[in-house]
Amino acid sequence: MNRNNMPFIFAFLGIALTAGVAFAQPTLVDPIEVFEGSLDDPETEEIALHWDVTNLTNDTMNLMVTRSIVQLVSPYNLPYNPDNPGAYDRFCWGPLCYDYGTTSSFSTAGFMVQLAPNETDTTFIIDYYPAGVAGVTAFDYCFHPADDIAAGTCQQVIFCLDADNCALNMTETSVEASPVFPQPVTGISSFPYHLNGASSAMLTIHNASGQLIEQEKLRAQHGIVYIDAAQYTAGVYILTIAAPDGAFASERFLVR
Repeated sequence: MNRNNMPFIFAFLGIALTAGVAFAQPTLVDPIEVFEGSLDDPETEEIALHWDVTNLTNDTMNLMVTRSIVQLVSPYNLPYNPDNPGAYDRFCWGPLCYDYGTTSSFSTAGFMVQLAPNETDTTFIIDYYPAGVAGVTAFDYCFHPADDIAAGTCQQVIFCLDADNCALNMTETSVEASPVFPQPVTGISSFPYHLNGASSAMLTIHNASGQLIEQEKLRAQHGIVYIDAAQYTAGVYILTIAAPDGAFASERFLVR
């Protein structure tokens, strides 16, 4: 992509958070919150976790899954390279086990999981590979319609290997953001953000396959990221603003 014709620009404006809306959501059956283990156990070389996703509503659901980073051990092999050290992960959903480090399942027909009322899907699996790295890694997995992550159900999973305790690092830093608006992105859409306790952050945009499309360092504590649909091919993208200590805000947007 031509770096001289950037698909986002920044303006120092205030943020107006939008009110939430209630949606019919999928139900997770016996989700796993914490896995504790030791690197000395050969069974922890590949940790596989599973739970079912069921539809207890009266409406048919078409779902994808998104994996968001909460906390990572160091080193972490991301983007994944088989020649690099560090822990890594992947997940399976529907008909496919996705590449290591993928942020979300595909939103195209054939890769979505359709659940009729009272139907249960059993295909979701998390694979975590510590690769000899001790510590605590945590992810959020959200099951949601293709164009609306807020309409889904999310579950946080912590992988704890040889750590003094399995609690997440506490930090006073936070990143607040409003949803990308308008959605889907057909012209210019905005993503307001606010950094609490951080003087800078890194903005990244990945496509649905987990490939890094854009990256930019933000040096303003308040601003708006403007997304120009003309600079993207049609599809689903994930925009993330991450502070140096790991605090982040992430939002999915659809370009048509």
